[in-house]
Amino acid sequence: MKRNRIAFIMGVVVGMTAARVDTMRGQAVGPSGASTGSALGPSILRDNFEDDVQGSMWVTYAEDPNRCWVAEVNQHLELRATAEAARVFAGYLSSGWRLDPAHDFSLRVDLYYSPVTYAGGWLGVGVTPTAGTPRAPCVSIGLGCANRGSHYWYELRNGASIKSGYAERWVKSATVYLSYDASEDQLYVSDSGYGLENAWTTFPGLVRGQWGGKPLFVLLGGGSDRLALDAGQVFADNLLVESGTLVEASLQDVYRFWAPAYERHFYTISRLEKEKVLATYAQVWTYEGAVYRTFRDDSDPDSRPVFRFWAERLTGHFYTISEREKDKLIREYPGIWTYEGTAFYAYPEGQQPAWAYPVFRFWSESKGTHFYTMDEAERDRLLSKYAGVWTYEGIAWYALK
Repeated sequence: MKRNRIAFIMGVVVGMTAARVDTMRGQAVGPSGASTGSALGPSILRDNFEDDVQGSMWVTYAEDPNRCWVAEVNQHLELRATAEAARVFAGYLSSGWRLDPAHDFSLRVDLYYSPVTYAGGWLGVGVTPTAGTPRAPCVSIGLGCANRGSHYWYELRNGASIKSGYAERWVKSATVYLSYDASEDQLYVSDSGYGLENAWTTFPGLVRGQWGGKPLFVLLGGGSDRLALDAGQVFADNLLVESGTLVEASLQDVYRFWAPAYERHFYTISRLEKEKVLATYAQVWTYEGAVYRTFRDDSDPDSRPVFRFWAERLTGHFYTISEREKDKLIREYPGIWTYEGTAFYAYPEGQQPAWAYPVFRFWSESKGTHFYTMDEAERDRLLSKYAGVWTYEGIAWYALK
């Protein structure tokens, strides 16, 4: 079925960069064919689901796992559900990798949907800027059925706004496509190919505009509305990210520096900032290495931003995960503390996973600075030998070793 019969077409054809396709399942593969590990840089990625094992590139997302779930069986990613499922979703969400919207990308997946029923069901692929609530915001395209009518569908969920479209379907299986033109900030959905010339519909100004240019997770799955789904009825196969640039969505090192002349520490997750300090201010700052690991962004929905301030008068930085503390400094001490934005993302107390460790916070009235450490021996030394200099203020946040 050629969707351009019902599409609204404008502009010019979007060109896509060719990429070599490698058959390594569940791997990101660079132009040379070597596995890229953390999937940084220009890469392609595919999953054939042929070994019936969930790969590390995915995490399962299920709104009601007892009534709707996905399983890798029969060399497919199958959607299953009970008749008690009530418009709930289950699927795979990309884990450790995302699509960089600073560059064009294109992806496709084969879908199979056989039930023709009054009860509703659907299966598709989408992109979302958040892992916390990946179905909103999200752009998706796929196959479905309701009221005994089989259809193709697309949907944009963006806050309270929902935009969707449907077209009749006479086949059980089809390939659907998502592609993006970074120069135009245009996202395309299609069942016939990539780019504007094949687009069913276009979402302009969404990815970099309304979504703020965040890297995009890939969401693959479907749902049921009172429809029991058994083995072999609904499944996805042959997911391929055919072109694009992948960026990691994983923990990164936080680096620590020490300035003997000022008796201050400095912390940064930015490799560029670390290299600049080493190259430009080596006479001031002594590099002390990586002290723990956190996130550059909200890749983990349980993480929160750690805010960074600079005080020219104190020649030092301050870090806090507390929104209230951040707002108080901005409101009451603008002449002292300059807000520099988010330093990194970490876990607040009470939301940390079992494998996270506390980062302890100290304050020195005489030195006019804070100190942060995950090292329990370092914490105990300050408590026992320097109690008159350093006041323990508790756990600042949680991070990973």
